[in-house]
Amino acid sequence: MTPRRRRTLSGCIAALAALLLTVSACGGSSDDGATADASSAAATPPATGTPLKIGNVGLYSGAFGPQNQRGLDALLAWSKWVNAHGGIAGHPVEVISRDDQGDPTKSIAAVRQLVEQDKVLALVGNFAGATDGSWRSYVEQRNIPVIGGITTTAQYGKSPMFFAATSNSLGYLTGEVYGVKLAGAPKFGTIVCAEQAACAEANGLISGIAGRLGIASAGVQTASASAPNFTSQCLSLRSAGVKAVITNVPAQVTERLIKDCSTQRFQPTYVFSGGVFQQNLIQPASEGAWLTSGAPLWFGDKPYLTDFKAALKQYTKNDPDGFASRGWQAGLFFAAAAKNVSATPTSAEILDGLYALSGQSLGEWSPPLTFTKGKPNEVGACNWYAKVVDGKLTTPKGDKPVCVEN
Repeated sequence: MTPRRRRTLSGCIAALAALLLTVSACGGSSDDGATADASSAAATPPATGTPLKIGNVGLYSGAFGPQNQRGLDALLAWSKWVNAHGGIAGHPVEVISRDDQGDPTKSIAAVRQLVEQDKVLALVGNFAGATDGSWRSYVEQRNIPVIGGITTTAQYGKSPMFFAATSNSLGYLTGEVYGVKLAGAPKFGTIVCAEQAACAEANGLISGIAGRLGIASAGVQTASASAPNFTSQCLSLRSAGVKAVITNVPAQVTERLIKDCSTQRFQPTYVFSGGVFQQNLIQPASEGAWLTSGAPLWFGDKPYLTDFKAALKQYTKNDPDGFASRGWQAGLFFAAAAKNVSATPTSAEILDGLYALSGQSLGEWSPPLTFTKGKPNEVGACNWYAKVVDGKLTTPKGDKPVCVEN
């Protein structure tokens, strides 16, 4: 996919958006319009108001592309689903997405174009963990809200224009260390990706979090997706007496790490990042593993997942996962902020809608949200947890987010 690629979703269509840190280039047509089935079209009046244009920027190519792409696909599916059901306040949703290729210069150029040429109201569901810092000051100057997506970067919790429906980097890492506590491990190590700046942010936070939660940390190690093996990391963790390992790396890296550590007769309890979790991580060596997710758990038959699953099935080829969950959550977040817009929507109205949320939980898709104008926006260390038991994901902590003091 080219970095200037544009996807649009507008008009009367009968049509979602599903979340840390992403894996093939984007394919398909530049026009992602969809047509509703006849029964939905007959039952739902078309959205005829001024389109609500939302921008999206992220790393959708290279090694991290496929996992980020699943989040974008879910956001696009959300918009189709919304448009198929009358839009938001009578307005259809139009998503314009650009691939920044993980390049800060390309990222700021893409955001400028989205704001100044495409006239988007907000940036929604961005999967730009390595580049959002390049345009933080720009969106602050232009008063453009940044809503949901990958919220585990330094901008969330520090900028009044970055709005998260889930934990920022400090809150998410706190949640992962709490996962170690749930596993009953007295000492843990952390593996983070070597490719993205957002991954390195963990280095300065982990030891402090571990101290507050009363768990010993063996420090943070990096792992590159291009490395031939991870034997050295496994041996280092084993020699440090580690009993649990947090894996903030892509699923294919985690899978290889588990295999290499098993070969070295090192089988800790793993704490997986929900965003990058894939089903192939469930194997004998990961029995008892915990999963920390920054967006609602995507499996099971919980009522709030009904539309999410139906939209993914209708508009994508993807199964539900943690990235899709974040994308859908971002769409719901924007919808909640936009529900009272006027006939001529503005970014200021979206901001007013965000400040008016006051304790709302996006229909069980977030912890209670409250934002204050002019202040950095935080939701605390509120995350969802699952555990691998008998080869499948279970929910011993329930279906709602667990909030930990951070």
